[in-house]
Amino acid sequence: MNFEEIKQQILDFAKAQQVELDYTAKSIEVLDEILEIFHEKLNQRSEEEGDALLAEWTQRFGCYIGETLLHVHLAEKGFSWALNGEMPVLQRGEDRLYPLDRVYARIRYGCEFDIGTFYQMAVWTADQTPFQAERIVNIELVENEYHEQNVLYEDVERLLLAVVNGEEEYMILSSADGFLQFFGMNDRFVAETRVNLPDGDFLTYSIINEEKKHVMEKITVRTMLSESKISACEVISLEMLRATVRAYYSNRQYEDFLRCIPHIDTTDETKRCMGLIK
Repeated sequence: MNFEEIKQQILDFAKAQQVELDYTAKSIEVLDEILEIFHEKLNQRSEEEGDALLAEWTQRFGCYIGETLLHVHLAEKGFSWALNGEMPVLQRGEDRLYPLDRVYARIRYGCEFDIGTFYQMAVWTADQTPFQAERIVNIELVENEYHEQNVLYEDVERLLLAVVNGEEEYMILSSADGFLQFFGMNDRFVAETRVNLPDGDFLTYSIINEEKKHVMEKITVRTMLSESKISACEVISLEMLRATVRAYYSNRQYEDFLRCIPHIDTTDETKRCMGLIK
């Protein structure tokens, strides 16, 4: 990518639109409003014109978000641009962030993929210690009858995308002391973990969106086969899901994993559903 050329294109666009895109955290809110306009324009174009528009502005604004994150916070935390296949990503060791993916989804699908949430999760990820795998993780994709043992963290993304893109109902990551599982599509997911205790008992937890901890509404979460109404606080974004998977891999003890990720204890609820307690 020619970053200098892209920066000039962004500068020319901002000047023409009389908006301020100055590579600051404050500009992310402005960018989200701009991308909503592009989302609306996309729906008014033919498929061919729309694809061309999408490709052009995905690269430009994806690079803008990446450069903003590096300038504001991520460069000092060890992140830089790298290629994952042909996709430019922000990378630090095994940690990867996908700003171009997010812009593509924002323009294609709308405000469900808001840029502010991605930005916050990127900063959160950067503030975690650099990734180091501590767990041996086996992965199961039920619909595709996929079972693989000792899956490396670097290989998780391609499997996760099967769920994200609606090709798989849900994914289970199992380890010696329990499992992490999730379902959903696009940018809405439900993730829960079970911990098997040495005495034969178990604990369960739901990963939550802490910002909606006290919101009472329910949100529709779809999969390839069904849809469910889920409490808003228990619906997490794709970036939060990625962060959860990262934390699962990088923390061998469940207590350490839970300290990294917002969660609620659902043990009693789970045991009631299973008829183990009243």
